[in-house]
Amino acid sequence: MPPRTSARRAASSTAKVETVNVEVSSDSNGRSKTVVASASRKRKADAAPAPAPEPATPAKVAKGKGKAAAAKAKAETEKEEADESALSSLSEDEKEKGATPKSPKKQKKSRARKDTAGGPDDSPFKPVNEDNLADESLPKNTALPETVQFEPRSEGQVRIAAWNITSLKAAADKGMMKYIKAEDADVLVLTETKVNDVPMHPGLTAIYKHQYWGIGTKKGYAGTAILSKVKPISATVGFPAAVVAAADGFSAGQAEPELDTKGRIITLEFDSLYLIGTYAVNAGEGLKSMPAKQHWQRLLAAHTASLDAKKPVIWCGDLNVAATERDLALANKKWNKSPGFTHNECTNHAALLAGTATSTSKPFLDIWRELHPDAVGHYSFFGWRGQCRVKGIGWRLDTFIVSERLRDRVKACEIRYEMYGPSDHIPVFCDIAGPL
Repeated sequence: MPPRTSARRAASSTAKVETVNVEVSSDSNGRSKTVVASASRKRKADAAPAPAPEPATPAKVAKGKGKAAAAKAKAETEKEEADESALSSLSEDEKEKGATPKSPKKQKKSRARKDTAGGPDDSPFKPVNEDNLADESLPKNTALPETVQFEPRSEGQVRIAAWNITSLKAAADKGMMKYIKAEDADVLVLTETKVNDVPMHPGLTAIYKHQYWGIGTKKGYAGTAILSKVKPISATVGFPAAVVAAADGFSAGQAEPELDTKGRIITLEFDSLYLIGTYAVNAGEGLKSMPAKQHWQRLLAAHTASLDAKKPVIWCGDLNVAATERDLALANKKWNKSPGFTHNECTNHAALLAGTATSTSKPFLDIWRELHPDAVGHYSFFGWRGQCRVKGIGWRLDTFIVSERLRDRVKACEIRYEMYGPSDHIPVFCDIAGPL
C-alpha cells in the first residue's frame, strides 16, 4: 500500500479544491494505522496548505505486516485445535447424522445445562452395559412388505394395537392401511396424528365405528386417536379437570404444545377396565422442555392412580421414555443428554410402575418387559436420519403398561418388527382374555 493517497472533489465557487490527505503508517507495535492528516472544508484559494505528515518507512510497514501475519497464523492454529476438540466430543451416531459440533465454550455451557435438566449423573439408571444395537435376527426393512398377514388371535381374546404414525396423511400415503387391515385390532390407538380437524378417512371408518380424536392447539402438531369396534361407556380427551386442578406448577391448558394435553391423551372407560392412549411429552432438544415433561409425568401418575382405584387400567402408546438401558441402543452416549433417557424421566416412570408415584398409587407392569424379561435390542422406534433402522440404533418407546392385577388376563404383547416404513415407529399389540 502506498504511504499516502489523496482524494479530490469539486468545491463551491468560493473555494477552489478540497484536499483530504490520508497517511497509512505503523505505530510503535508494528500495527498499521490510518491517520487523516488534513480535511479542510471549502478551503479558500489563498489558504495555506497543511503540512504533509512524515510518510511511513518501508521498514516499519514490513515489521507491522510480519506481526500481523504471525498473529493470524496463531489464531488459525487455535481455531483448528478447537474444531478438532469439538468434533471429538460428538458421539458416533451424531457424526453419522452429520451433526455440527459446537465451540468448546458453547459445548461446555450446553452440557452443563443438559446435566442439570436431566438430573444427577450418579443415578441407579445410569447405563453400564454395551451398545445394545438391535438384535441381528430382527428385520431391518425400510418399507412395508408386499404382503402383510398375521395369525388371528385366539377365540375369546381382545386385541389392542398402538402405533405412533408420525402423521396420518404421510402414513396413509405409505401403506398404513395395509397393516391396520391385517392386524384387525378391536381397538386401535394412533398417536402423533398431526391432524387439525377430525378426519374423514373411509378406510378407518369402515372398520371402526367409534372414533375419538384428540387434536392439539398447535396446527400440525401432536394428536392422538382411539378407534374402537366396541362402544365405550365414556371418553375423555385430555386430562380430567379434577386431575389438573389438583396438580401444581403448569396448567395443562396453556398454549405451549408441550403442555397441551388435549392432543396427547385420551381415556376410554369400558365395562371391565380403563384404556389410556398417549403421545407423551418429549423433553425436547437440549432437554429444554424437561419441566413440562416432569409435570406431564406427575399428571399421568395422578390420573392412573385415580382410575386404578375404580377399575384396572391399560396405558399404551408412545411413552417417550426408555425405562432402562436395555430399552435403547448406545445408552452410554445418550444418558442424561437425550430426551427420554434421563435420571428425572426414568425415576418418575419407575415410581409409576412401582406404585410409589402418589400416596394412592398401586403397582403397574410394563407387560412387554414382563413377558420378555431378558430381551435386549428389541425396539419400536428407529429415527429416519442416519440410517438408524439399518444400523440398529433404536429405542423401545411404545409399549403397554397395565395394572398389576391384569397380569393374568394378558395373553400376548409383541412388537410388529417388520411393520416399518409408514412411520419411524413400529406398532405394538396386546391380547387380553375376556371382553373389554
